[in-house]
Amino acid sequence: MRVETSYTVMMIRKFAIAAMILLPSLCAGQIPLGLDQAIAIALSQRPELKAAAARIESAEQLRRQSGLFPNPRFIFQSENIRASDFNYGQDADTFAYASQVIETSGRRKNRIAVAQGAANRSELEAQLGRRDIAEMVRDVYWSALAAEVTRSLYDENLQFFDQILQYHEARLKEGKVAEVDVLRVRLESGRLRAAADNARLDAERAQLELARELGTPSGGPWKLTEDIGQLETPRTAQKSSIGEPRPEGRLAELAVAQAHSVLGLERANGRPDLDALFGYKRTGGLNTAIAGLQFNIPIFNRNQGARAAAAANVRAAEQDLAATHAVLETDLSLARKQYGARREQVESIFRPLRDQAVEISDISRAAYREGGLDLLRLLDAERLRVDAQISLVRALNEFHRSVTALERAEGVQP
Repeated sequence: MRVETSYTVMMIRKFAIAAMILLPSLCAGQIPLGLDQAIAIALSQRPELKAAAARIESAEQLRRQSGLFPNPRFIFQSENIRASDFNYGQDADTFAYASQVIETSGRRKNRIAVAQGAANRSELEAQLGRRDIAEMVRDVYWSALAAEVTRSLYDENLQFFDQILQYHEARLKEGKVAEVDVLRVRLESGRLRAAADNARLDAERAQLELARELGTPSGGPWKLTEDIGQLETPRTAQKSSIGEPRPEGRLAELAVAQAHSVLGLERANGRPDLDALFGYKRTGGLNTAIAGLQFNIPIFNRNQGARAAAAANVRAAEQDLAATHAVLETDLSLARKQYGARREQVESIFRPLRDQAVEISDISRAAYREGGLDLLRLLDAERLRVDAQISLVRALNEFHRSVTALERAEGVQP
């Protein structure tokens, strides 16, 4: 069966004109968006980061509060006050003195250390939040781009099947082809159209997910400007020990330091502080000075339970640190292997497979056009073309996600 060249050219011209008419309307209102720009928007818009900044400020104010000294106390006291035959200036015993707590137990130093640890923790948690948001935006961006490329590929292949379908329907009316051939093309075109509709829905959903991750639910649609076929090179972070550059590792180390600070504070709480007083006393018309010291005697309560609990928390934090280091080391090893495997798959399997499938499809189309290939083999070649193209897009999406995972494991910050 021979597809007439004039008819094919005519159909190609029709689709080219339709594309020229529709493309401006489809692209109208689309905002160009690169990956770095998307990350910058998310880091400036997400309310979680603004909440983290407020928590940092709160922790910093509590740190300042922890360093303040206890307020002095002023006591004014009168004794021997009677209802009759009473001269206040001569008969009353009057006391006016001030007392000041002197933190000899070491509470202030340890209190400051605990508050400083809380401030450092809030800063690390904010850094961790920034990293997680940036990585999520990267993954969603590549997924949205893959969905958009997939939709375009389905539309491109659907146009070819529409040409074949129109040609066979016209040939059927002339009585030059069998009806079963038209049914086969129509069935394949319908299957491909359903897949194209699903790809369009996936692309729209990916745009909405991207808008959500950017913190702009009403934003978009965007024209994603990155090249999904470009194999990026992961950034690396310099580090002196496993887990050090990653917020998870530093959080685990900080938890140990903070547990030690809490233990020091609980030990200080079991020791007494001095309460010094100095003032004025008037008794029987005589003015005298008063001075003294007072403190609690730690006989029954030496804060034993709180100290033991704090010591147990230190041991728990140390074990958590060891577990975190092991997890980070494993994550780094897995991320490196995954990145290498994904890159190898793209370069050695899926990209050559796509190229071969496209070449087979082009040859099959030319052969079919010249009458040297039957319809079933043409349809098989087109299915292989579509499957190979979509498989490559999925492999590229997985590759870009592996880059994100490797940079996370390496401790690279956005």
